[in-house]
Amino acid sequence: MEWLTSIIPGWVIEWFRLYMAPFLKIQLRAMLQALFRGAIDTVLFISLPITISIGTHTIWTARYHLTSAQQQQVEQWANISRLVAYIEDVPPVVPLVLWFKEGGLRAENPTNCEGIMGLHTAVTSGELPCFPAGPISAWNIAYQLQLGARTFKNYCPEVTYTTTNPNLLKRCYLYYNAGPRTQSNPNDSGYVMNGYDAAHQNMILTDISGRRYRLQALGAWPIHLAIQAQLAQRQEPGAPAGLLAPIMLGQEVLDKTWTTKTLERESDVILDTKDDAQTCRSPEVWDCFILPHTTGNTALRPAISPLLINPKQIGDLTCGLLPGIDLAPETSSVVLAPLPGYLTRYTDEFGHLAIRIENEEWTVWITGLRSYAVAEGKIEAGQSIGVISGLNSHSGLRNPTPSIHYTIYDNANAGFVDPLSFVPADVCISAGQSDPT
Repeated sequence: MEWLTSIIPGWVIEWFRLYMAPFLKIQLRAMLQALFRGAIDTVLFISLPITISIGTHTIWTARYHLTSAQQQQVEQWANISRLVAYIEDVPPVVPLVLWFKEGGLRAENPTNCEGIMGLHTAVTSGELPCFPAGPISAWNIAYQLQLGARTFKNYCPEVTYTTTNPNLLKRCYLYYNAGPRTQSNPNDSGYVMNGYDAAHQNMILTDISGRRYRLQALGAWPIHLAIQAQLAQRQEPGAPAGLLAPIMLGQEVLDKTWTTKTLERESDVILDTKDDAQTCRSPEVWDCFILPHTTGNTALRPAISPLLINPKQIGDLTCGLLPGIDLAPETSSVVLAPLPGYLTRYTDEFGHLAIRIENEEWTVWITGLRSYAVAEGKIEAGQSIGVISGLNSHSGLRNPTPSIHYTIYDNANAGFVDPLSFVPADVCISAGQSDPT
């Protein structure tokens, strides 16, 4: 550097030392600070949305009865299961439930030779050869689903494609697991009931070899209900997978605040549960609807409309996995519990929400909710349980839910019943239907 200073005038060097060097030092410090802040902002800009997405997805998936992979298997195989069930004359979701219980809905045979349907007796007796362990083809899955459904029917011949009686189905699942000669109570069976509610957790299962296990997996009956809820709501998701969880949870927070304010304004709402209260019509009887029982405890009856705002449109009765009607309010509405009981929520990765409320005499299903307003557990009639978007709602983060589907099951008479025969008459009149009187 000496040669450079020898050719630069001394006054230039002195000027640079006194004036430019301090300026550059200050600017360098500022530039480094700005660069550091910019790097932090960039990291936050990238990581914050990822953190929100991962965090909300973790919360959302914790509500699933079935994992995302299992839900996708249910979607993929639902039509085959329905066809197999129709051929073998068992309820539509039974093949999938058996596949879950015996093979976890995985497309591979276990090492015990019993295949994905756990066909122990047929294999050990030589009726069927050993199913080789490892991945299996789609054809082999369908073949084994049919074998399982056929065994289910053989063990429980009174079941049919249209059977919905919980007590019968629980017994049939127990027969599939323990054999048709078992005298056990299905409600005491871990294979059937584990995870159903707080009273059926971590139950003990004794397998066919006499070994005892404390179960972690859900039982056949809660899985039956979860698959039924998923397949009763097979619409396209309302948002991409990465955005669905934060949107759904954000909507839930907004709706809970809105629900609280709405119920304060609607403090004059009267819940009419009198025995002689007029309903929309006398109960209709179809292949999938029976006459409801009229005795019993009236306090347990679903006598309240499930919508705080009366519906603008009321659909026709429909059969299917959850026979019932659609009720659509004009704008967003709080959804109310029509009866007291134990509430269970069914959530899937496609953004579908369903609620089941059960007491000793009745069970109701409400699907098509925009968000939940209550956790699982015991609730009272008239309590807020969720929110529906309505036909003309433009508020909120998620609005593809204009109507609820309302289903009532009569536990005493073991069949679905006409929901409009339980809805108060003024609800139907406000929707433009005739006065039942």
